[in-house]
Amino acid sequence: MIYFLYDILLFLAYLAYLPVYALRGRVHADILTRLGFIKHGIFDGVRGGDVVWIHAVSVGEARAAESLIRLIRSSWPKKRIVVSTVTPTGHAIVRKILKDDEVAFYAPLDVSFIVSSYLKEIRPSLLIIMETEIWPNLIRLTKTSGAAVVVVNGRISDRSFKRYGRMKRFLKATLEKIDLFCMQTAEAADRIIILGAQKNKVKVTGNIKFDISADFGEPPALQALKDILKGAVFMIAGSTHENEEEGIIEIYKSLRKDFPSLRLLIAPRHIERVDKIRRIVRLQGMEAVNISRLSVSAASVPAISSAQVLILDSVGDLNAFYSLCDVAYVGGSLVPRGGHNPIEPALFGKAIVFGRYMDNFREIRDIFIKEKAAIQVESFQSLEYELRRLLASPADRRALGDNAKGLIDRNRGAASRAFEVIRGILA
Repeated sequence: MIYFLYDILLFLAYLAYLPVYALRGRVHADILTRLGFIKHGIFDGVRGGDVVWIHAVSVGEARAAESLIRLIRSSWPKKRIVVSTVTPTGHAIVRKILKDDEVAFYAPLDVSFIVSSYLKEIRPSLLIIMETEIWPNLIRLTKTSGAAVVVVNGRISDRSFKRYGRMKRFLKATLEKIDLFCMQTAEAADRIIILGAQKNKVKVTGNIKFDISADFGEPPALQALKDILKGAVFMIAGSTHENEEEGIIEIYKSLRKDFPSLRLLIAPRHIERVDKIRRIVRLQGMEAVNISRLSVSAASVPAISSAQVLILDSVGDLNAFYSLCDVAYVGGSLVPRGGHNPIEPALFGKAIVFGRYMDNFREIRDIFIKEKAAIQVESFQSLEYELRRLLASPADRRALGDNAKGLIDRNRGAASRAFEVIRGILA
């Protein structure tokens, strides 16, 4: 009865929320596939094979899954890989990661009959859930089908821990069906056990996000931008959110008075906001140009060269552009959005600054600060102060970047540890 009620409430909530998605510009052509309208033939290439289903909700989980996917390919070459996501940005990242014979698709809504229809098509032998997405029907029905279910790179934020604690009885029944929990930290392991996971199934394997690769491929515009930036100092504001770009653009305008060669690239978390950001730049008396114009023709280069602000209007390319910058501001952190991953610019040894709202990356934030691998600021005013100091001192930028790169190198290996534990339970 409880699953029946859960099905009804979740289905109605999803339908009610569709207009909100539409207003935010996040309705996409494949959104109905989440309701069970499976694309014809999408799983034909994996049907009848030994399938590993990896579920990665959005960009962060997709990036983390990449190192695990490489291990599966090399160690289990006969297995077929399918990866589900929820967000369009996550889906775009996954499509860049996967090979032609691997499948990216939108995850089914966690309603019994919809999940069952996907399981009949995919027939996985293993379901890997990235981080700690507790979907009761997906877990229950996958386990019932005979597949193993594991959580990899598990974490429980303060907010999630409180929320899950209010439904502990229902949650415990779901957690008991999971065969293995590979958690990022000892604290995360303790929390999942308190919520109902069996202690002997919980392992601490570290954070797979430290294992992401610096080889993201080269976007079409990257080389052209390298040529344009010769002799310039380059700053990137990555994964920015609403009410954040205004402050960054004002800071940039102020900094240019003392650093006239400074160029800025803004990479919004949601690219549907690109036009709005261009309007904000114009209101500050400057011009902004979309990076995609560089990949159209060489004729666009003069326009790009003369614009003060560049805007990244493609998905999945930010990491490659980090390789060009001198300073990286990690967005979603001076507005209460929980922050984003500082590991990506750290891969290239860049000087990193982020704001006070890094709750979604608390453990990573703490180690970056402890190792003097990033600077955390409390306000836009202090952000301008730190940026001004770093721009004036190449030595300080280099020291901060070297610390960041060293931190990444010392913390690699979580993907291999998790994979070995998974191999053990399957054996």
